[in-house]
Amino acid sequence: MSVVEAESLSKWYGEIIGLNSFTAKMGHGITGLVGPNGAGKTTLIRLLSGMIKQGKGDLKVLGMRPFNNPELSSMIGYCPDHENLYFRMKPLTFLHYMARLNGLGTEECRKRSERCLSIVGLSGENRPIGTFSKGMKQRIKIAQALLNDPKLLILDEPFTGVDPVVRANLMDIIRDLSHQGIDVVISSHILYDIERLADDVLLMNDGKMLLSGKIGEIVDIVEDYTHSIIINTSSARTLGSRLFEEGLVDIVDVRSPNELFVRTRDPNSLYDFLPRAVLDEGIAIEKLTPIENDLQSIFERVVGK
Repeated sequence: MSVVEAESLSKWYGEIIGLNSFTAKMGHGITGLVGPNGAGKTTLIRLLSGMIKQGKGDLKVLGMRPFNNPELSSMIGYCPDHENLYFRMKPLTFLHYMARLNGLGTEECRKRSERCLSIVGLSGENRPIGTFSKGMKQRIKIAQALLNDPKLLILDEPFTGVDPVVRANLMDIIRDLSHQGIDVVISSHILYDIERLADDVLLMNDGKMLLSGKIGEIVDIVEDYTHSIIINTSSARTLGSRLFEEGLVDIVDVRSPNELFVRTRDPNSLYDFLPRAVLDEGIAIEKLTPIENDLQSIFERVVGK
């Protein structure tokens, strides 16, 4: 059973489209939702967590429809992108209060609160939450999302505003939770983070899904579009002209007399031609540098930027 199954899912806010005929399946592990602000990530997360109801389509989370479903809500931990925290409370008091709202007894509240603080590395922290750094606030938000021992953890932009050290720490926490068997759906506009964290990725823009799959699968898909290469050669202009004449490249950019940037839809044919250019035409090629197909370049290519 998939963790999430969405079929032709749409959501409108008046005349504004938040999600547009969105269809996807999310499996077990860590799934990353990637896209710029306004892509529809937060709308999707609110639908997954049952906070809002879709205008059209069907949605199942852990096999159940999420809207107005207390049983499913008890299985989901949600960490919002905003900071609705009680700044005068201390961490243990805050978590104890949140656990009581989940219907837990006093002793169970204490145990779970202490355990969740330990998971996020805040054991023994006794200052008011309002004095916390951005990174510490993100950790206390994750801690409260773990109070109900969720099967699914939903994190909306958890890395926003934190420094690289805190970001790495949060990523370690999320990986550890996944290894413990908790499925995670995480949104971010920071593609670097999702690439290094998620098992599966959904690229979103304008309320629609552009691509989905494993990181490697998405790279393979994008390679069907274009493949970018920097060629260091003493004859950049001559080589660029020959590649274009042979129909091997879509874009040629002579960046300097010794550096050529090309973009091709057929990298294998291009690589086959280059040795012939060296041997038959005397063009000296010093170095080939394929531009890494990271998620940032993939996303920019798919949305046409």
